[in-house]
Amino acid sequence: MSRSQSPFSNTAFNSLPIELNKAIVHYLYDDKDIATYRLICHATNDAVDADRQSFWRAKFREKYDFLEGTPNNQLRRMYQRRSKLLRCGNKYGFFRGHGKTEARVVRVLKDLIVEAFHGATEFDEHGRLRCKNHAQLIQFIFESRLLNNDRRPPTVRRGEPAHVDETLAAVKLICSQFIFDLPGLEHNIFALDESQFAVYQSATDAPIFLDNYKRLNLEWVLHSMNFFRHHMMNEEAQTLFDKIDELDATQKPSPWRELLHQGAQPLSRYWKGTYAFLDHSEVQRLRKQGPGHEIYIDKNVDEGKIQSLELTFAQTTHLPNGRPLPWPPLFESCLHSVLPFTSAQPLQTQARHSSKQPQNIQFEGQGQDLDDEYRALGWLNALPPQGGIPGWQRITFMKHFSDDYEDPDQDNLWAYEGVVVPGGRMILGRWWFASESAVTQLDYNGPFILWAVDEQEMDGEEE
Repeated sequence: MSRSQSPFSNTAFNSLPIELNKAIVHYLYDDKDIATYRLICHATNDAVDADRQSFWRAKFREKYDFLEGTPNNQLRRMYQRRSKLLRCGNKYGFFRGHGKTEARVVRVLKDLIVEAFHGATEFDEHGRLRCKNHAQLIQFIFESRLLNNDRRPPTVRRGEPAHVDETLAAVKLICSQFIFDLPGLEHNIFALDESQFAVYQSATDAPIFLDNYKRLNLEWVLHSMNFFRHHMMNEEAQTLFDKIDELDATQKPSPWRELLHQGAQPLSRYWKGTYAFLDHSEVQRLRKQGPGHEIYIDKNVDEGKIQSLELTFAQTTHLPNGRPLPWPPLFESCLHSVLPFTSAQPLQTQARHSSKQPQNIQFEGQGQDLDDEYRALGWLNALPPQGGIPGWQRITFMKHFSDDYEDPDQDNLWAYEGVVVPGGRMILGRWWFASESAVTQLDYNGPFILWAVDEQEMDGEEE
């Protein structure tokens, strides 16, 4: 510490008891004020750093979710590092995430996600569990450009990676769960043409899962999120905004409410969602043109359609009521749902918890799409951590209109494949018409989104 930064000895604080000086610093919320107070004099310095650095333990627990057993000196370093990086993170665009300091900021956000719900929690005004790391992530979303950019991604310069960093993509996806109920947040998607092109690409050109289902195509999932964010949250789009705005907070998309765990996990029972499609000819023209030529009018969302879905998960191969669940070979040949025991290795901190987790979970569902009641039959598969974050799952199901599994109606089958975002409250993916044999790059498909809701609202939802 330089002489100019050394604490003074001739201040009024030196005459106060250390207990009073400690009480004063605990009232300081702003980190800059704490740093200034610490440098006033020896007494204020002791109030912050003495007593085995207990102040930093209390301050860390006040602001962040807390991992028991962490030494005070480590908590001080973590607190100061987080404060510095989150403060300077406001200046970054978070387009691709390859800058050194930008990557450090992203790692802090990743840690906040992974450590969320360690320790004390509270309920919000709607009875939903929240934690301290949630509050820090929300504050960063408002103050930064993580999800709120004011321009398109810049052109990739020579020598720079063109892809989005995996951890940045994962962090953006998970933080996007907050945006559907944050008043005052803007929702301008400046590269909508790129997202629209991405979500209608064929599964051959843009598979959601790579490396034998071990790695996610996170950039595709990000495009899907941006696509639906535009339709659901941008009033100028004049598509789903009014329908989403009318929903009660408990019926809107919401973030995770528990520790993130590795392995296949049963999901919530009640869901809402929507999907988008283009005419066959429009899909082919868009794929041929590429992005930047024309914005097409997405069907279904243009009429504000929201559907409901109720899911029931099996215990081994039977539902809770004892009824066995079938799995027609026709469905499996289309979806490839029953994966072998995967290499979805847990993070080291979760090894004990995850060792007995199932790798595949079957489920059935029923819902309404327009005036039609439909059924769903499918599977959840465990995925490895992505971007250092556990809890990702693959979901596949067949949307069908007959309960004859011995001889299923092959004329009206719609296949769904997607990713369950960690926390199990949001699904993004691709549907395709499964009653036609898929021809390379010519399969007819589009994007879908599902989100968990807190209570059943099956009647009167479709409009």
